[in-house]
Amino acid sequence: MAQDRPKNTSLRRLISHRLLELPIEGAILLCGWSSILFVFAIFFFVFREAVPVLWGDAAVAEAKFPGPDNDLVFRARQSGTQWNGTEIFFRATDAGPIAFHHDAKERTVSVEYVPDVTTARQVIDALNQDPLGKQISAALTAADGSKGSGNNGSGTIDAEDAFVEFGDGRSSLDLVEFFTSMNWRPASTIRPQYGTLALLVGSLSVTGLAMLLAVPFGLGAAVFVSEFCTGKTKEILKIVIELLSAIPSVVWGFIGLVVLGPFLMATTGATVGVNLLNGGIILALMSVPIMVSVGEDALKAVPDSYREAALSLGATRWEIVYRVLFPAAKNGLLAAVLLGVGRAIGETMAVLMATGHSVQIPHSLLDPIRTLTASIAAELGETVQGDEHYRVLFLIGVVLFVVTFIVNLTADLVIKGIRSDKRA
Repeated sequence: MAQDRPKNTSLRRLISHRLLELPIEGAILLCGWSSILFVFAIFFFVFREAVPVLWGDAAVAEAKFPGPDNDLVFRARQSGTQWNGTEIFFRATDAGPIAFHHDAKERTVSVEYVPDVTTARQVIDALNQDPLGKQISAALTAADGSKGSGNNGSGTIDAEDAFVEFGDGRSSLDLVEFFTSMNWRPASTIRPQYGTLALLVGSLSVTGLAMLLAVPFGLGAAVFVSEFCTGKTKEILKIVIELLSAIPSVVWGFIGLVVLGPFLMATTGATVGVNLLNGGIILALMSVPIMVSVGEDALKAVPDSYREAALSLGATRWEIVYRVLFPAAKNGLLAAVLLGVGRAIGETMAVLMATGHSVQIPHSLLDPIRTLTASIAAELGETVQGDEHYRVLFLIGVVLFVVTFIVNLTADLVIKGIRSDKRA
């Protein structure tokens, strides 16, 4: 019996410990799956809001006038939903053969005609002469709905006031124009245009410039803190770097707008201080802290035996860095650079304030630009939920997802290629 007591005690302890571990394991599992599901929920929400703009049906309205061969069918051929709910009024007047007016704010189109004088063909010609009317295609049909009636629109319209209304229609977004056009005019009452080429080039150019500045400084600072700096100096530098990473992006935007902008105007002669160079410098300063932190960890992860072996062979400190540490820590250093790229390409407020917010392809470092993220931040609050502009902004978010995926996939392929070369 005495020998069984220690076994029973050990068994009870094991059971009690296991009972304590099970809730903890369950909580950890729940947190992990919740994080994964939350990420997928974000993807699902963004794609759900963006996808409807990729297809749709044209808004259609019909106007039937009394008399033979004078029926008109109106179809909106403009992409988007701006014709939804638009009313076309036909009013009989005594002035002129035909008059065409439109009010984009009130969503009304007015066709004034002279009874028994104005013909259906004149109505179509008036539509084609107006900037807004050009977006409507009008066709003639027989009064009885039959086809092949040979209607030429020469019949006159009888005296009767009427109106027709476009239904809830939506035409698909022109993806060729979306990716290749530089015209970003979402608020146009004549023809909204959603060309993102200038926005995409602006995002890539400011990110590329930021990386050209940040990578040498970031990796250089990581090497200095990891290999050459000791004691209190090292601790102070690490604290300063962490403080830099904690500065809000809107504060960086203020620095670019109030401090760096006037400085660039005074030193470069630029007419505008908020431009590509300003945004690139600000994004570089924002990306350096994360590169330093991750890069230093990658260098510290290299075993000390590598350093000792290089020293025993007579290598200098700089030879150890670029011949031993860099090859051994290249995966971690590449991860540091990619995190910097992600920080730069996804930044919103700083680039919104420091780049000038001008829709154009930059031809010099002093040109103002506009980025994809800045467009979303500046315009999403002004859109109506569910309209074309709203969904196009979410489509821009999908484009940002794709760009980030391509960057990460490229890095993964590079790392795998490096590993394959090592094995060979």
